Amino acid sequence: MQPQTRKQMIQKIHIAKNELKMTRESYVRFLIETVDKMSCSQMSDAELMTVLQAMKQQGFVVKSKQHGKRPDVGNSPDNQARKRYIDKIEAFLSEMKLPWAYAHSICKRAFGVQRVQWCNDVQLHKVVKILAVNAKRHGHRV
Repeated sequence: MQPQTRKQMIQKIHIAKNELKMTRESYVRFLIETVDKMSCSQMSDAELMTVLQAMKQQGFVVKSKQHGKRPDVGNSPDNQARKRYIDKIEAFLSEMKLPWAYAHSICKRAFGVQRVQWCNDVQLHKVVKILAVNAKRHGHRV
């Protein structure tokens, strides 16, 4: 396991609290039973790790961010169509549980363009169509 900052451990604990559907009362009771503290801010790093491990034993699974960062096309009015294409591409990738690298590789193979955000509107439209066909082929929602 890679080293985590205090902030990252607290964030994971709060995510786990939500995913385990703990109420405020059950969460505080869990903390008290686990490390005899009522709040993450009162805990040492070792205690935070203990709480995180206990939450994993309760069924919490830490999800990795392996899907990559969403490409930025800017917020200018000229880019609204491009932004909608990126939204659609992101929806397909999410549905099929694929990383952004998959969309980048489509752009590279189909158009010789290294990154999705460097494609023009016509190319982005074609990427969406390619992803739609792929999703349908593998039984995903289109």
